[in-house]
Amino acid sequence: MAFVTFVRANPALAPLFLFCGAGCVAAVSYPLYLLRTHPEIELDRKNPFPWNRVQQHQNIKFINATPEFYKARKDLKTNSF
Repeated sequence: MAFVTFVRANPALAPLFLFCGAGCVAAVSYPLYLLRTHPEIELDRKNPFPWNRVQQHQNIKFINATPEFYKARKDLKTNSF
């Protein structure tokens, strides 16, 4: 409750606390999003080569400048090593 009374006494600081709080939430939630959705980030030590699961036509980059490249690779046969 002391924080609420402090903000009520100084209302000009409310946007500062709001944006700092939003920045802290974003700083925690974006890495969690990356851990859950990107296949190249692997926390499991059982599979030391997670990039072998990525298909040839699958784009895992954040920004794709040439989508035609991945469309052209869709019909290629994979090499098994």
